[in-house]
Amino acid sequence: MRRGTVTLIFFCSIWAVLSTIVFPPFFRFFNRIDPWVIGLPFVQFWILLVVLAVCILLTIWYKVEEKRGELE
Repeated sequence: MRRGTVTLIFFCSIWAVLSTIVFPPFFRFFNRIDPWVIGLPFVQFWILLVVLAVCILLTIWYKVEEKRGELE
């Protein structure tokens, strides 16, 4: 795959995850107190999950770019 294709795939996946907390129509589904998950209201748990997902995606993106020799 070309470098631009890999970048576009990761950009779209990160955008899709972040859009659930940025855009009100998507966030409205997750903005609730019940149920409680690991002692947190659902909205706080969802934000924590999104932050972890973005960290994991960025780490994978870095490793892919490093393996392909695209980093300078």
